[in-house]
Amino acid sequence: MNTKLYQVFVRIDGALSTALCVLASLFVVAMMLHIVAGIFSRHVLGEPLGGVTEIVSVYDMVAVTFLPLAYVTHRNAHISVELFTRSLAPLWAQLIDTVAVLFVVLLSAWITIETANAAFESLYIREVWESGDGFLSVWVSRLFLPLGIGAMTFTWILEAVRRIDRLVRLNAPAISVP
Repeated sequence: MNTKLYQVFVRIDGALSTALCVLASLFVVAMMLHIVAGIFSRHVLGEPLGGVTEIVSVYDMVAVTFLPLAYVTHRNAHISVELFTRSLAPLWAQLIDTVAVLFVVLLSAWITIETANAAFESLYIREVWESGDGFLSVWVSRLFLPLGIGAMTFTWILEAVRRIDRLVRLNAPAISVP
């Protein structure tokens, strides 16, 4: 698909997915530092560092899991099994793949909406967890899910538009099957 608007959206998608992946990478570094600081504190200083487990599980792991989803989708790096579709005619394989992408768009949009509702509810009540040394605000980390899944949904929408365009065009090349 070569429309200028589509190309602008693809560039936005690439920039957004890369930015979220870089942010997730920073959370990997933060998680390593949190864990090393906790181990150092416990074994060298003789006293555990409070809240490390909670911070790692509430912030670091959630960010590392959900923020890079758009990057993986944008790079077409998801696992794909084509046992059934590889024996089909190219048009049927394209049609099934397009329907599957549309299903993923609907499902991920629904998950984005539901996680956004939960995140805003958490924000509204200023959700906290009790940790060893006090309370840890967790409402901020609840925003990672709709952000990561929403960005992935945007990527899937662009992929759906591209696949539908390919199906509509008579001279479109078939999806290559290895």
